[in-house]
Amino acid sequence: MKFWLLTASILVAIVPFVLKADLTKTLLFSNKGYAKQIEVKTYILTQEQVAQLFKEPNKEPIQWTVNELNKSDKNYFIVRVKNLGDLHAWGVLSCKARTVHKPFKIPIITIKDQFCDNIICFSGVVIAEATNSSYPDITYEWSELYTK
Repeated sequence: MKFWLLTASILVAIVPFVLKADLTKTLLFSNKGYAKQIEVKTYILTQEQVAQLFKEPNKEPIQWTVNELNKSDKNYFIVRVKNLGDLHAWGVLSCKARTVHKPFKIPIITIKDQFCDNIICFSGVVIAEATNSSYPDITYEWSELYTK
């Protein structure tokens, strides 16, 4: 009888922590394989290029070389995301630029036929070249990806 009471007390104490961890969302909706259905494009652009991107959102921006970007006062990190699949998708995309040590957490909420743009100011940061390339070194991966 005391063992049963102890077990019930432990369960009652643990339930709020389990609910807070939101394990249900992770278990039911986690779908990193859906990343194949999501088109991701990353750029580092100047202020003028970002303005042009807003004027013509369907036009592909031209990525400048690191030397050209470092001449600009303000640069912006752009992440463009498009959901090509039929499911509603959301998640966190971790993006890294070589001179910035922490990944950017970009929340993605898409079910569109156009790109969803995320912009982060890169002012005062020297942009590093990729190995064997004169263009910026940018990588990304899905930390979390959910579908419904």
